[in-house]
Amino acid sequence: MTVTETPPEAAQLSTGTEAALGAPTADVGGLAAIIGSGDHKVLGRLYIGFSLLFGLVALAAGLLVSVDRIDGTFGNTILTADSWNQVWTFQSTAIVFLFLVPLLLGVAFTVVPLQVGSDTIAFPRAAAASFWGWLMGSGAFIAAYAINGGPGGGEAKGVGLWAVAFAMLLGALLLGAVCVVTTVFTLRAEGMTLDRTPMFAWSMLAAGVMWILTIPVLIGVLALIYVDHRYGQKSFGFNGPQMFGRISWSLRQPQVYAFATPILGLAADVVPVAARARQGARTVTMGAIGLFSVLGFGAFLQTTIYPRATVQPVIIVMAVLAILPVLVSLGGWAATLKGGKPKVISPLVFALAAVLSLLLATVLGAALSIQRFDLQGTLFELGHSNLTIFATVTAALGALYYWATKVNGRPLVPGLGLLTAVVLLLGTLLASVPYAVSGAFGDGKDATSGIEALNAAAAAGYALVLLGLLLTVVALLGGLKGDGEAAADPWEGHTLEWTTASPPATQNFPTVPVVHSAEPLLDEDVATGQEAEA
Repeated sequence: MTVTETPPEAAQLSTGTEAALGAPTADVGGLAAIIGSGDHKVLGRLYIGFSLLFGLVALAAGLLVSVDRIDGTFGNTILTADSWNQVWTFQSTAIVFLFLVPLLLGVAFTVVPLQVGSDTIAFPRAAAASFWGWLMGSGAFIAAYAINGGPGGGEAKGVGLWAVAFAMLLGALLLGAVCVVTTVFTLRAEGMTLDRTPMFAWSMLAAGVMWILTIPVLIGVLALIYVDHRYGQKSFGFNGPQMFGRISWSLRQPQVYAFATPILGLAADVVPVAARARQGARTVTMGAIGLFSVLGFGAFLQTTIYPRATVQPVIIVMAVLAILPVLVSLGGWAATLKGGKPKVISPLVFALAAVLSLLLATVLGAALSIQRFDLQGTLFELGHSNLTIFATVTAALGALYYWATKVNGRPLVPGLGLLTAVVLLLGTLLASVPYAVSGAFGDGKDATSGIEALNAAAAAGYALVLLGLLLTVVALLGGLKGDGEAAADPWEGHTLEWTTASPPATQNFPTVPVVHSAEPLLDEDVATGQEAEA
């Protein structure tokens, strides 16, 4: 059986047993049911909730650092030089690995099994271990920083704790990615070949494969850091101030594109629904998403070991090519909107804001890769990373608005969603473009004189992104207070998740769905296993 074939019916029917094993028994409730649950929806909500909490902390730290940077210095306004470095490295890594990636995994845990017509996620107990391992690792990671144990910190035991905790939370995220990828590969509904997979599930498959290939490299680097730090041998040169430089490749081009791939998947699901039309050139869009994820492979980019790695021809080609899949996708969505009867919904605004920001990020990334421009090592690089990461944050929060009825059972306020999307777009641009301008036209490699206004604009951008996250949290908490049952399909969606109740029952589908196209609800050809047998 190839990966494009539909899994055997027996494999689908067996998932009911796995779901039963993963779900809490009828006589268990409250906290015990949550702790012992393997239900993908419960685990997804836990991932989402805690990632949003950690996101507030990480963005607040980023705001503190950006405010301290306004006068063009580092650690002379609010923070000391040593504490500035600790807060800077914390917010840089926490925004990605304590907030962004787990938020995407939380949405995927909740939505991907529903999209592919499965009643469970693959390896439900491993999925539970993924969340609890990530939560414990994140707690230890924060504790290490609290005792001055971040990379290059003054507390030796704290630095060791940081390396171990970081590796632990990365291992947990890796396990979660394995569960999502396996779900898409093996638990699709009857009739759902791989080319009929919903776009968000496809993008998580593409991104998840890249995570599986690159996160182990980062874990290996942390192991070398720990050995050098713990035994003081400096055998690998991974000790002291060089620690953060050894892992910084995971936050820069091209690796940062691997984390941004789900932007395209969300937009590809939302745009046809908003347009009330079928996605045109669907295979081309799927290929563009896959290509973009491949161009996000950055595990070989160990710049502190091989400083000239970023100026090799392959890096330049990858950076320039990254523009192409975004442009192709945008062209397809423009044609879809033009050919349909579009309606303005908040998830569409989130999706378009994220994709346009990503397009600008790929253009900046192409310029960053060209050695002649001499932009590497400047604030231009920070501007590019911020633009890509905050564009992904915008898409992830938009996903919460789109699938809110599946996440917490209630729709979120549309007007608040539109406001949040606009706030996030402005924040993303302000937190990124001023740094890019500073790096391109400043006189120094880091902070330069005369750019205080640009630094202040960037600090305002961080504040707006933080505000957008706060508005989303308020909207989610407000949705929890609603009474009654929400509509199963509030958007007139095209894919299987909209055939389930809101929130979905424990086993998702009362009967195993059978599909005959990529947009089964648009074609109204969803059948049940019993009907197919009849």
